[in-house]
Amino acid sequence: MWHGPFRVREMIGPYAARLEVAGTEYRLFPIVHVSKLKAVKVFSDRPDVTLATDEDGRFDFDEALLPEDSWEGDRSDDEFEVERITDVRSGRKTRYGRVHREFQVFWKGYTEPSWVDEADLNCGALMHEFERERTRRNRFGVMQAHEAEEDNS
Repeated sequence: MWHGPFRVREMIGPYAARLEVAGTEYRLFPIVHVSKLKAVKVFSDRPDVTLATDEDGRFDFDEALLPEDSWEGDRSDDEFEVERITDVRSGRKTRYGRVHREFQVFWKGYTEPSWVDEADLNCGALMHEFERERTRRNRFGVMQAHEAEEDNS
């Protein structure tokens, strides 16, 4: 199995090379034997195309030029927008060991909440915000309980 490509920073004697691995995701020792190196193939038949653009023909899509609702996707009739998430409940485990979760969701334009399966929701930002707030509240509750125990001691 090969890793890389890496640049050879320097040759250390006739049989070892120091590689440039800084700034890459690889965590390996930078000095390797030359038998472990393989040259990168340069494909001469691969086209080398550079785009020549003139400044007059270029159009910059600035956010201010786009209409206000241009980023919103078209919603079908059976798709509703989530206003907020207020609660979560866990149920049985799936056969893969994941916990089946349902969220209590308030829909825009409706007053009654409903319980919706996690897989059926398409509001990742609201779910992340709800989970982060829930974690913060739980941590605060633990801190208060710990302070109450210290006061009773």
